[in-house]
Amino acid sequence: MKKTELRKAMNEYQQIAAQIAQLEKQKAAVADRIKAHMDAAGVDEMQVDDATARYKEVTSNRFDSKAFAAAHKRLYAMFCKPQTVRRFTIA
Repeated sequence: MKKTELRKAMNEYQQIAAQIAQLEKQKAAVADRIKAHMDAAGVDEMQVDDATARYKEVTSNRFDSKAFAAAHKRLYAMFCKPQTVRRFTIA
């Protein structure tokens, strides 16, 4: 890829990323409106035509690795393994 093509691709990537960020904000705002309506109606599930919205509490158990590492340093170190990844960014 030539430098001009690469610059064009990077600009396109940044524009699309900005559009996605804006759409994510809009999506969150619409979700907040729907959740507020459901809260006001006192329901955790709502059917409108062929779409169903659910806004329910979900309980999950998560492992607190920081607390475990602080309490059991040697045991934590025994089960840690390095992981290498490639991160792609454009700034």
